[in-house]
Amino acid sequence: MPNLERLNHFYYLNKKTILDCGSPHAKFIQLPQTSPQRESVKETLLKEPNIKKIIKKLSDPISGIHSFSRTPADYRVYGSFFWGLRFLADIGLSGNELGISEFTKRLQFQQLEDGQFMVRYHRKKQQTISLVCMTAHLTYCLICLGYKESNTVKTALNFILTTQRKDGGWHCDRLKQLGELNQAAPSCPAANIHVIRALGQFGKKFIAFAEPATRQLVKIFNHNSILHCEFDSRQCLNFNKLRYPPHYTGLDILNVIHSLSFFPDLMVNSDFESLVNMVLNRWDGKNWLRSEKRIPEWSTFDFGKKSGYSEWLTSLFLQAIERVYVKN
Repeated sequence: MPNLERLNHFYYLNKKTILDCGSPHAKFIQLPQTSPQRESVKETLLKEPNIKKIIKKLSDPISGIHSFSRTPADYRVYGSFFWGLRFLADIGLSGNELGISEFTKRLQFQQLEDGQFMVRYHRKKQQTISLVCMTAHLTYCLICLGYKESNTVKTALNFILTTQRKDGGWHCDRLKQLGELNQAAPSCPAANIHVIRALGQFGKKFIAFAEPATRQLVKIFNHNSILHCEFDSRQCLNFNKLRYPPHYTGLDILNVIHSLSFFPDLMVNSDFESLVNMVLNRWDGKNWLRSEKRIPEWSTFDFGKKSGYSEWLTSLFLQAIERVYVKN
């Protein structure tokens, strides 16, 4: 188990601090659905200049959702709509509340017949490029933005569930040739974590599908040499760094913990506890967690500054440990 005394201290100290004086977005995700404060905090949140800036960027012709008209934005870039949408989804307001229904509708038009989302277009070869990890990522965003019952989400989920491999995970290169599953290589950790996060929005409904992928992930996390995807540059990335938004592979430690926590019944094990301890051991005992990655595109937020205390990172970690330890 994690150090229970330290975990307890971290939880109650930071929960109280954020609820008492936290920024609207960090505070909002800590409030229970029944809290009478939610409406007033939501109103304040929607007036935040930084939130308005993120929403406005969704319409950018180069980095926003409108980029599909020409060259789709690069999902590997922190400033692209993929991660602005993720931030808005993590906050937990609907597309209607955020005033972004026009953008989410445009996004849904990018879904292909098989249920995946187009993320790139190879003009020379006249072919679309789709990835199971980004399909799961965008599906997660749409679910959290209020489109859980949409045909778009149902079609994407059908694709995800019907392409699970024999080892229980997922991989973008799932076909050797038309109709033949490629079972030779292990599943991709990046695809697994994005899928786990999307499936986790349905409670226990898909726990049987998620279980083998979660088991794979927690066991290999400490071996960074195999934490990559085939589209990754495979540079010496330190996935133990606390960062937000997550690296596009989704394999940095906070995103892994937060995503796995959607299946709390599967996280009662020493491998998950070691991940929690990796983060908990970096806490100084009195302040918020520190961001360990400078991300210029997000520098107006506390998590975009390297070594700065971040209530948002702290609030996400609080959410995860509450799901697994407090509510259990």
